[in-house]
Amino acid sequence: MSLADQFKLEEQTQSFELKITSMTSTSDGVQVNATGTVQRYGKVFVSYNFSNNPTQENTGSFTGFGWGITEDGVRNQAERRGVFVSNGLTGTVYSLDDMSDGNPNFCIEHWDLTKETISMQFSRVQP
Repeated sequence: MSLADQFKLEEQTQSFELKITSMTSTSDGVQVNATGTVQRYGKVFVSYNFSNNPTQENTGSFTGFGWGITEDGVRNQAERRGVFVSNGLTGTVYSLDDMSDGNPNFCIEHWDLTKETISMQFSRVQP
């Protein structure tokens, strides 16, 4: 069985945009905070801790945390882990998110540092 046959996503994909609210650089990497609104999780707040790959340019990994709250007061949170590939002021981030609602999500994000935006698409991983 191929890897693609084993990794299945739900048909429904959520798309939304985050606004980068801060970036802090240190000798260990970069911390980024962003916020936006997504239908399923409401108002969301996401943080990233990026580390560069020491042997490959323009790639690396991240850990992060996100949480959201709907207008009805339902709160969910997620531990996030993934990798990134950058190309100057743009980049792509891939992550698997361990959601508190019990539904792991797979996310693909397109970053534009000029516009300070993150365009995200995600879908739940099927068991």
